[in-house]
Amino acid sequence: MNRKAIGTVFVIFVLIALAALQAQAQTATPTPRVTPYPEPTVVESPTLTPTLVARSAVVKRTIDGDSIEVVFVDGGQVATIHLANVDAPDSITTAECFGRESAEYAVQAYQDSPLISIELTGEIENGEGTGYVHLIDGTLLNRVIVLFGYARYDDTLQTAYSDQIKEAETQSKQGRTGLWKACGVTGKPPKPCYLFDNSEMDSASKRAVLAQLESVSVVEAGFKYAYYDSVQNEIIATWRLGLDGKWGNVYMHEYYRLPDCTRDRSVVFEK
Repeated sequence: MNRKAIGTVFVIFVLIALAALQAQAQTATPTPRVTPYPEPTVVESPTLTPTLVARSAVVKRTIDGDSIEVVFVDGGQVATIHLANVDAPDSITTAECFGRESAEYAVQAYQDSPLISIELTGEIENGEGTGYVHLIDGTLLNRVIVLFGYARYDDTLQTAYSDQIKEAETQSKQGRTGLWKACGVTGKPPKPCYLFDNSEMDSASKRAVLAQLESVSVVEAGFKYAYYDSVQNEIIATWRLGLDGKWGNVYMHEYYRLPDCTRDRSVVFEK
């Protein structure tokens, strides 16, 4: 092969090599796969369910639709028990819509079942506790009082009973039962009746004390409690009295007649 032919072959080889390099350069380099960090596993803490302790008790009196005073059979301890997951309208201090109906229903329920079983959600502290009340026939009053529209569901506590009480409120709303019909959406009464100011005894009440205790010149008072008496259809407010600067065991009951909420009479007594 002569030199001219060799040169031609060399040029062709160089051109082929350059073309191959150019094609390789133009080929996109694939992006390497990056394995992402795994999503963190979120472990939700379970809802804390209090241990329920059942105790038998006798109902001493009904305070409101969602609270009662009881005497426990095991030892005679007296305590105020609030119904767990239940928010009944007030029938005492603010006279909320359907409050007296709620209290009256509770009174009747306990009259039919004076001996009850209470599943407490915690310890009794300062004479008060919270729990689930079972009537003598096994009825869970917390659920029934909500189902019949005498109270609303309260979600501040979660236990094994909470869902069925919440479902009872849903059914009551759908059927417009009790307060859901009587009180409208807001649940506010058209005009609450005046009962008393539990922060301070008014002058008329103090004059009633002085009229019964002629030897006393200065009267002070501390509000204790009030409850609804369905038999007489009246609210009874109880005050502890300080007479001439001395606090002893002297009390006064004030009786408010319903439905007009006017004060009917006052009775001073000692215990």
